[in-house]
Formats: sequence, C-alpha cells, structure tokens
Amino acid sequence: MTAGPLVEWDPPRTATALLVCLPHAGSGAFQFRSWQELLGPDIALLAVQLPGRENRWREEPATGMAEVLDEVAAPLAARLDLPYVMFGHSMGALIGYELARLLGRKEGRWPSGFVASACRAPDDQGEPSNTPGLTDEQLVAELVADGVVPAAVGANSRLAAAVTRPLRGDSALCDSYRPPGTDPLLPCPLGAWRGQDDEGVTDGHIRKWQQWTTGPSALRTFPGDHFYHLDAPHQVTAELRTFVTDLLPPRS
Repeated sequence: MTAGPLVEWDPPRTATALLVCLPHAGSGAFQFRSWQELLGPDIALLAVQLPGRENRWREEPATGMAEVLDEVAAPLAARLDLPYVMFGHSMGALIGYELARLLGRKEGRWPSGFVASACRAPDDQGEPSNTPGLTDEQLVAELVADGVVPAAVGANSRLAAAVTRPLRGDSALCDSYRPPGTDPLLPCPLGAWRGQDDEGVTDGHIRKWQQWTTGPSALRTFPGDHFYHLDAPHQVTAELRTFVTDLLPPRS
C-alpha cells in the first residue's frame, strides 16, 4: 500500500455510493478497515489518512486546517465518481465539514449527506488546549482524562508513544481552528451523532449542528462514550448504511 491521504480496502464493484470517513485526533484510517465488509456491496468506503500516523508515520503531522485541505481536497475530488456521504468523528467532523464545503464551492461536488460524530459544532469548540507545554506523558494523560483519546491508549506505553506526535499536530490544528462564515452552508441532510456517556459532547452540543446545513438534520444517540463508533461497529455501520441508502434514488 502506498502512503497517501486516501485509503480503501477492496471497494465493491457494485457500489452506487461512496462513504468518506475521517478519524478522530491522534488516530488513523485503519480504524475503519472492518467497516467496508459491514457496509455491504452498495457502498464503497474511502478513509482519509493524515500524515504522521500508521502507514504515514514517518511524515510530519499537519498543524493547521488549510494544510490538511490543501493535501486532501484534490485527490478526493478526483475519486468522487459516485455520490458521496461524509462521516467525520470528533476532529474528523470539523475537517470533513470544511472539506465538504471546499469541494462544493470549488468543484461543484457537494455531498449527498454529512454525519458529524462526537463533535461540537464549528462555532462551539470551546477554549484552546494547554497541550504545547505538556510532556508526552502529560499530554496523553490529559487527553485520556478529557475523553479525547481512548483509555486503552493511555494504558499502553507503546500505543501512547505512537500517537504523541500526531496528537500534538492535531491539538495545534484544533487550537488554531476558527469557525467559517455561514456562506455557504451544506445543502444536504446532516446527521449529528454522539455516545450517550460522552460528557464532552452533549445533546445540546450536537443540536447546534442544525445551524450548519440548509437541509434536514437528525440527532442520534448511541450507547457508549466518545468512542462509541469503535465499540459498536455493527450498529454504527448499519445506521450509516441506512443513512446513505435513504439519500440515493432506488436502483432501476
């Protein structure tokens, strides 16, 4: 597999839609690998792989939104040969939202739908972190305590060491992020999803996503915490399959 911003695993030849997935801070595309089989033969999964992690671990992580968009937008636009839906988890939802707006404005390729998972709305991101002054151990411990990083990472020194560098880049990206203007909003259905035990992303937080689309929006709560999508992949992919297929015309 060559290193690059897009990863896919045996996409089905019968696919009629593309699901673009963006991971949370410090993580990579491979968390979505099992999803392709679970999504079935009508949906091809394409995951965004940012530099500094997994098969791109030698590369320097990005530290700003513009840097990420510059790298991902053109390759993704070239791959959009089918109607697409975007799913972003936590930080991935912010990147996905900006990416979808950019593809719509510059390429005329608006998504058919968008799912913001475990993420506050663009104008509700809270205060910047204090991560620049922390040691690697303090950084991981604080992000685990905040629910931004899975507890399993903090409990495994090798995992913690592997994610520290991308976490610093991702923290800088989130700290420097500024919400976009409201023109244009996404012109498509939007799902705002969260785990019911996620104290950092409440029902009130995801409700604010309704202001960032001109299409209909729906809130959905799953059992679990901030990383509910990792704990219940069968349930999440079933919901995604329904979300995607409901947006497409029936097969003739």
